[in-house]
Amino acid sequence: MQNIQDFKKWSALRGTAVVTLSDGKKIGSCDDFYFDPQTQNIYALRVKTGLLSHKIVPIASINAVGQDAITIPNEDALRSESDDPRVGSLISGEGLNKYRVMSAGGTLVGSIGTALLDISTPTALRVTAFELSGGIREQLSGKYPTFAASQVVSYGQDVMVVPDEVAQSLRQ
Repeated sequence: MQNIQDFKKWSALRGTAVVTLSDGKKIGSCDDFYFDPQTQNIYALRVKTGLLSHKIVPIASINAVGQDAITIPNEDALRSESDDPRVGSLISGEGLNKYRVMSAGGTLVGSIGTALLDISTPTALRVTAFELSGGIREQLSGKYPTFAASQVVSYGQDVMVVPDEVAQSLRQ
């Protein structure tokens, strides 16, 4: 079984400083990620580098995902989003938060609150689970219905489909 420290909610990772190891410079903050739903792998992190500017850092360039910062070798690891054609075909983390979860039988289960990321291998970040947004009971208890990313049958434009059995367990 993996250590609980190997996982992090996207909502907790967003806003984390991105720092270069070469000179210890904070170059921005983690603002979003690009996700391949076929593999559950994260392709790149989006880094806010200025008031209105963003760059991406491919996952292969990440040195570590720490408690207080994400480290990369140097600023050369950053790329322009527009220079990477793959980014446009992937789902953004921010986009995932707008997804509704539907059973294969057509019943709406809820909406995604956040994604749970496996950060144990920084160069191979993955989405391992999704947490539903909840009502007052979930907010008070801090426990939200969660399901594995591997249980998703398909992703639409703003809907992800799970098997009826998974949907039923999420409603209990």
